[in-house]
Amino acid sequence: MDPLSPSNSASRFMSGFFFGALIATAIMLFLCNAGEFSPFMAKLHALQQVLVTALVSLVLVDAKPFIYKTVWRERRCSFVLDEDIAATLRGRTFGIPAGVLAGILIQNFVVN
Repeated sequence: MDPLSPSNSASRFMSGFFFGALIATAIMLFLCNAGEFSPFMAKLHALQQVLVTALVSLVLVDAKPFIYKTVWRERRCSFVLDEDIAATLRGRTFGIPAGVLAGILIQNFVVN
């Protein structure tokens, strides 16, 4: 595949979207069930759990592409374009709310 083709950015966006959604879903399910083990998590309300999930997911998922876009621009592979990194960041960021919703649905319909 040509590294300059638009389908490369689109595939990076979609793979980032699914990765962000998967990580946010896993964190949401973990935080919903962590109330049994941690008194801090047991005190959080549902909205606070959603916010903590979104923030933790954002830090975990977007840290590496953000660093590659800003600080380590010279250290990354020369075949990776800025547009591809931006597409990955956008996909992962847009996948986080989808993952939070999927985690809420799984928690309500499967776990409970």
